[in-house]
Amino acid sequence: MKTYKIDTQLDDKNRARLEARQYDRAYTEVPNRALPETLSEALSIIHKGLTGEELPEQGSTFLVRADNSGTFKRLYSPTVYTNEAQSGLVIRWGDNDIPLSIGEGGVASESGDKKVKYSFKEEQVGKYAEAVLSVSYSQNGTVYSMPFPIKSLDWENPVSADALDVLVDEAPENIPGLLAVAPDPSKRGEGGGGPRMEGSIIKIAQLPIGEYEVTTYRSRETQYGIDYMMQVVGINEPFVGVTRKQDENTGEWGDAEVEIVGQCIVKPNNALKKVLAAEPVITPQDPAKLYVLSHGEYNGYATAKCKLVCNTFQGGDDVFDLDF
Repeated sequence: MKTYKIDTQLDDKNRARLEARQYDRAYTEVPNRALPETLSEALSIIHKGLTGEELPEQGSTFLVRADNSGTFKRLYSPTVYTNEAQSGLVIRWGDNDIPLSIGEGGVASESGDKKVKYSFKEEQVGKYAEAVLSVSYSQNGTVYSMPFPIKSLDWENPVSADALDVLVDEAPENIPGLLAVAPDPSKRGEGGGGPRMEGSIIKIAQLPIGEYEVTTYRSRETQYGIDYMMQVVGINEPFVGVTRKQDENTGEWGDAEVEIVGQCIVKPNNALKKVLAAEPVITPQDPAKLYVLSHGEYNGYATAKCKLVCNTFQGGDDVFDLDF
């Protein structure tokens, strides 16, 4: 019996091709029709074992994340999440979800072949080792296997494969609550239009008191609701801000000080989120004015009193016409 393990980070040759390409979006789907034939055949076998259906030629399996300069940053492959009701699991494969049940019998696909085998393992995904759901399926004398990364709800303290192994035997109903809910693919990454955003990401309370310009903004769906980021320019006096960075050696996330000058990406407070939710039109040609009026503290956290003045908002039948 032969074995074929699918490398979800791709071999050196094909990964190098993706890394050498320039991207004009933050997230770019790699169409299944562009995959190497051998890889496409192996993926199709796993997909059929999970769903009973062939790998769709018009769909995608891999997703490229690019940085603000359009340079390859990361490759995403199908990933395990919890469903919205947190009653089971799903594999997000491209824009489609493959439902998985989990109980005393372990993991099973609701529409797949009963011969598919599932196991929790710790495997190298990119730079770091992480928990994966390994799926194995035998066809034509070959055992095909594929690791599916598991998206933990607590990204700073992700659930381990050992813990999942224990829970699948003792308390399988607790596993879905440890995983993040699959995000809405239609709101993937960046929204709000406009050019790419550049600079370190900081919270609004770190901006010094003063007047700035916002040249674009982005919205994204998270498990906690819609979040926003703003491109802030006009920072003439350098200051030290705190951003989140991942240690290249340990893979752990932590706070790091960075010098901010010229521009940065700002996470707004709740008051500014309400303004951004009203769908202002903000572009480099028609920027919004951001005023940081004062700083404060609440429950040990730094706060800022701010005002965002926007010239234009998107119209609609259910909103005020502000041209008065």
